[in-house]
Amino acid sequence: MRVTVVSHLYPAPGHERHLFVHEQVCALRDLGLEMTVLSPTAMTLGMARLHPRLRRRHATPHRAVRDGIVAEYPRVPVLPRRLLFDRSGDLYYATLRRQLPALRAIAPDLLHAHQVMPDGAAAERLAADLGVPLVITVHGADVYQHLRAGGRTAARTRQVLGGAAAVIAVSSKVAASLQDHVPAERLFVNLNGITGDPRPVSPADYLPGRRVLLTVGYLIERKGHAVVLDALRHLRDDGVAVEWAVAGDGPLRDSLATRAAELGIAGGVHFLGRLPHSEVLALMARADLFVLPSWDEAFGLVYTEAMVQGTPVVACRGEGVEDFVTDGESGYLVPPRDAATLATVLSRALGDEQERRRVGAAGRAAAAGLTWQRNADRQLEIYRAVLDRMHARTSRSDTGDEEHT
Repeated sequence: MRVTVVSHLYPAPGHERHLFVHEQVCALRDLGLEMTVLSPTAMTLGMARLHPRLRRRHATPHRAVRDGIVAEYPRVPVLPRRLLFDRSGDLYYATLRRQLPALRAIAPDLLHAHQVMPDGAAAERLAADLGVPLVITVHGADVYQHLRAGGRTAARTRQVLGGAAAVIAVSSKVAASLQDHVPAERLFVNLNGITGDPRPVSPADYLPGRRVLLTVGYLIERKGHAVVLDALRHLRDDGVAVEWAVAGDGPLRDSLATRAAELGIAGGVHFLGRLPHSEVLALMARADLFVLPSWDEAFGLVYTEAMVQGTPVVACRGEGVEDFVTDGESGYLVPPRDAATLATVLSRALGDEQERRRVGAAGRAAAAGLTWQRNADRQLEIYRAVLDRMHARTSRSDTGDEEHT
């Protein structure tokens, strides 16, 4: 089977984010599939290249080989501030259609896009040109941003979802959000695997002798950092001593620091900024608890990384994490935006080391099941179902029976 992946999320030399797409591609390759990648890369023009992130993007090669996987990085036009975002797939396609001769030479059996907009919208037109089915994986932004945006962006998102041969959600929560837009027979769930080394690391020598909560995440509202601050105030009032370390950066850093000072807990709150991944893992291994009461979490790879280290995780109920965390068994689940309940759970867990060890061990076992081999096996099942359905439809059409089915 030959599959071409279309994803701007695919990592590039010097831009090592979103390794999960590459991990899945490698796992499928290991099952014997012939995998190629088209990774649309935004053009950078003029003064825009002064921005460090855009300079890295400009340095992306037009072709690279990673772990034996050939990836093309065609430059595509991207408008600033999401202008005309409903047409972003058409802008991608204007460039990607130049890849059609090469794609016809490869003769993929299907195209697999990651995210509906803009990749899926562009891949929809490429798939039509090639006469092959389109599969789309929804990672969360399509649900939490594009469908909620309303207007033309939401309409275009629904249109692409409705036309795909299969739509794959990375969690049960995401799948539930898509039920009104995708027929049940074309909607699937396939949980991500763990990215990186699945073995625990040596803990960091950080704040020895103190109880430490760790959070890793972008400093934005939906990650729930402000809720943790309010929970820490409850803990202080109850005489529970604990340090909170936050790895990550973002637009709310200053306001969160100000809020910590207003609550009188700034001395126990440590904003560490962005750290190398190896240091983050060592902090996870060191922490007594990993806490991230985030909402709108499609899956939550960061929780699985903490679970691999045997550190109990605290997450929000009703999110993607519920596919691999059972409350009180392999982690803790709390209602979103509920600082009082979060404080109660933290206080109980911090006061019982034996329970933390038990929950941490169960979490590590749960995370161990989230392999990319499992993910690839499931993905191959979906590909086969799509192709079997297409072949059955073609057979009925050839025999003149399609109008009677």
